[in-house]
Amino acid sequence: MKKYSLDCFFRLCSEKAIILAIPGVFAVAFSCTTALYIPSSNQETNTATLAELQSGRKRYIQKCGSCHSLYLPEKYTKQQWKNWVDKMEPRSKIDSIDKIQIFKYVSKGK
Repeated sequence: MKKYSLDCFFRLCSEKAIILAIPGVFAVAFSCTTALYIPSSNQETNTATLAELQSGRKRYIQKCGSCHSLYLPEKYTKQQWKNWVDKMEPRSKIDSIDKIQIFKYVSKGK
């Protein structure tokens, strides 16, 4: 019977934990992305075209989701989203077009 040191035991356990955690991380990331609404033509408003809403969704996922979990647009009011997007603009280094389109998406063009 082969004997393992305590260090080896913890290393094996941590490797297994990492391997088991990887599918969970992907599941959480994927489930949040799919829960986000996908803009359709009936969601266009006087202030947001379908193309802007779609671009805003893409930018929201890419720019915001690269650093933290994404929040569903309905979680916050329009004013709360404005505050969050304003606050995150300098931290995330998004440009003004990104900011406008992300805001249009999360506020559902209102």
